[in-house]
Amino acid sequence: MTATAGHGATAVSERTFVKIVTEVAADDDRVAERPQVAASISGAIATVRLGIAVRYPAPVRQVAAEARERLMSRVRDLTGITVENVDVDIVRLV
Repeated sequence: MTATAGHGATAVSERTFVKIVTEVAADDDRVAERPQVAASISGAIATVRLGIAVRYPAPVRQVAAEARERLMSRVRDLTGITVENVDVDIVRLV
């Protein structure tokens, strides 16, 4: 995976990309466990499938929507790879 910005290019391996996505997704106090992440990357475009456990009584829809928005924005800033789609599965309430 390569993203170009200005004068050069930055290569981000798929393994590193998944780790970055995991850290960004875990950065929410309402997420109870380490998120499950699967990603598909083609050039500088990615799709992500995210499985999260939500702490009760957090509003599940709100947590999912905010996780989606945060991933799309923050991961682009960190990697230069555009996350085109994020599917969020709530795997458990804790």
